[in-house]
Amino acid sequence: MAIGAFALAAASTYAATSSIFWVAQKRLVFGRAARIRTLKAGPFEGQHDVHALWLKVAPGVSLEGWVARPKIGRTGNVLVYFGGRNEHVGWAAGMASHIGPWSVYAFNYRGFGGSSGHPSESSAKSDALQVLDEIRRLEGGGEHARAPVVMGRSLGTAMAISVATKRDIARLVLLSPFDSVRSLIRQRTPLNSMCWLLNQNFDCIGDAGRVNAETMILLANTDRRVPHKNSTRLAAALCNLKQLNMVPGANHKTLPRLPETQARIAAWLNEGKLVD
Repeated sequence: MAIGAFALAAASTYAATSSIFWVAQKRLVFGRAARIRTLKAGPFEGQHDVHALWLKVAPGVSLEGWVARPKIGRTGNVLVYFGGRNEHVGWAAGMASHIGPWSVYAFNYRGFGGSSGHPSESSAKSDALQVLDEIRRLEGGGEHARAPVVMGRSLGTAMAISVATKRDIARLVLLSPFDSVRSLIRQRTPLNSMCWLLNQNFDCIGDAGRVNAETMILLANTDRRVPHKNSTRLAAALCNLKQLNMVPGANHKTLPRLPETQARIAAWLNEGKLVD
C-alpha cells in the first residue's frame, strides 16, 4: 500500500511538473534580462554616435534597440547582434568602439528591457527577419547595398543562423553556439525527462547545413551553460566554417565582453580593410 501511495504521489508530482514545464518553457528558455552588462570601450572610443531605436514587429508589439554609427561618413559596414538568454543587449552598440567604422545594431527580444510582448522561438525568428529588413531600409539598402554581418551569442546563435538561411549576409559570427535546446536539456538531469514536452526546439544543427556565409565561432575556455561538445557538433554541420577559436580565461557570461574576444572579431571582420 505504501509503495502504491508513493507511486501515485510521484506520478502526481511528475504530472504537475510537466504541466508547469509545458506552460513556462518559453520563459525558461529565454530567461529574463535583469541588467545591462558593461563593455569596456575599445580603441575607436568616441568615434560613433549611439541612438535608441524602436521597431514595430506586430500589432501592439515593439522592440527596443540601439545603433552605433560612425560620426564621419558611412562605410557600408554593418553588424547586427542577437543576444543570449537573460541578456539585455543595451551594451552591444559599444562593440563599434572595438571594430572601427562600422554601424552596429542590436534589439532586445520581446519582453526584454523595454520591448513589449512575450518571447517564443517562432516570434524571435520572425522578428529577426524584420530586424534585418529594417536595418537594410535604415542603411539605404538598394539592389547593390552591402550585406550585413550577423552575430549571435548562445541563444542568439539560433536567430543568427536562422536569418542566415533566409537573407543575404556577408559573414556569420557565433559565440557559444549550440546544436539544439533539446540536446542541451537532455544533459540536465532534472529536466531530461521533460524533453518530450519541448515545443521550443531551436534546432540549430538542422539549419546549419543551409548556411552559405563564411562563419567564425568563438568559444569560452570554460562554459557550463553550453558544453563544447554541443558547439563542435554544430560547427561540424556548417558548410563554410573559417575559424573556430577558444578564448582563454573566458566563461559563458564573460566571453562577449572580453577585450580578446572583441579583438578577434575585429580582426576577422576587417581583414584586408583599413580601419584606422
